[in-house]
Amino acid sequence: MKTVNVALVLAIITAPHVATSQTPSSPRERGIYLTIFRSPSTGVELRSGHAAANLGFYPTVLRKNGERDNANFIRLGGSFYAKDRGSSLYISPSVVFSLDKEWKHGALTELGFRGTLYRRLRGRLGVGVLTTTDGHIAVNPTVGMDLKLGRSR
Repeated sequence: MKTVNVALVLAIITAPHVATSQTPSSPRERGIYLTIFRSPSTGVELRSGHAAANLGFYPTVLRKNGERDNANFIRLGGSFYAKDRGSSLYISPSVVFSLDKEWKHGALTELGFRGTLYRRLRGRLGVGVLTTTDGHIAVNPTVGMDLKLGRSR
């Protein structure tokens, strides 16, 4: 009689584990994304799970000598997403190469949130800290969208 009770207890304990282990989990996010505007830039992002690399054109407005001025950079960097799929907080460090004589090259670090807008389209909202090699520091909002290219899984 004791062996029947032990077998019954083992069956009850392992039943939820068996059921959850057979349920397929969503695959982590992977692929090439077209990125638009300042988060991370207008360009492309290659993503695999938590990590991504991006390259693109980064326009912004900066103040110099009390006046606002457009500044244009090429941004090369990476991103780390807190979740490997779906909506997530992220941090995105990068280097920026100035396309204008008035501005020096520098580094840009962005913190933000990326959320689903519609199917393969995601929106981004964050804040970026730009530091140029001549000591100029600017804090700007970063907004953008990304669209997954190719088939969705």
